[in-house]
Amino acid sequence: MIDIYALSKNPLVFQKQRTITSAYIDVSGKMGLAQTVLMVQDNITENFGAMKMDNFVVKEKGGFWVVYKAKFKFFRRPYWRDKVVTTSFPADNQLIRLNENTAITTTDGEPIILAKQEMCCLSFENHRPLRLSSVDFPTEGFPETLDASEFDRFHVMPEEYQEVYQQKVLPQHIDMSHHMNNIEYVKLALNVFGTPDWELCNPATLEIHYLGESKEGQTLRIFRADHSGATYMRILDETDRAVFEMRLRMM
Repeated sequence: MIDIYALSKNPLVFQKQRTITSAYIDVSGKMGLAQTVLMVQDNITENFGAMKMDNFVVKEKGGFWVVYKAKFKFFRRPYWRDKVVTTSFPADNQLIRLNENTAITTTDGEPIILAKQEMCCLSFENHRPLRLSSVDFPTEGFPETLDASEFDRFHVMPEEYQEVYQQKVLPQHIDMSHHMNNIEYVKLALNVFGTPDWELCNPATLEIHYLGESKEGQTLRIFRADHSGATYMRILDETDRAVFEMRLRMM
């Protein structure tokens, strides 16, 4: 159990009760994986807004936030109409990087999904990482991390991947950064599975690496590899540059 109500007293924590609506479910009637990433991203965005650290604020200081990596641990998938509590907070400040933790729990604090995202603030001028102190990010008072595990390297050889399909980057894929939204990469990658797979999907872990940016009009190639009991997805642009990779492991 997680003491979500004790956490809510910390000024660095953002907490919100949510309902799993029809917009968040997939064919199984449970919350979909892309929708899980979306819910976590929404809560993180609101967390940064409450701290006065969102992109509108740091833009005035010459920077913008990016997510490099994300990791999700599933205990189960909530069903349509379930009530959940989303709790997000930064767990540290590593000069130029930070780890943002999110727990999706029952209203009693029973873990449903735990998430961790590695983030940094890039300079608008040269797209290089800024020191977090340059945007006045907090330096102390962080709650204890919910997940101390490290992100993995994906040891899959290029020849193990097989191309599944191609997708042109369309206007609806683009966010306020004028690049493809993170959630859209996840959706493209998950399309390597068929509908019957989602009816039976029982995920254990999901790890995501955002490797590059994509712009409107580009054509992306989506690949799949099954390796060591997990499914790996990789997205390349027209120059064969990897812009995204993801691993899904089932229970």
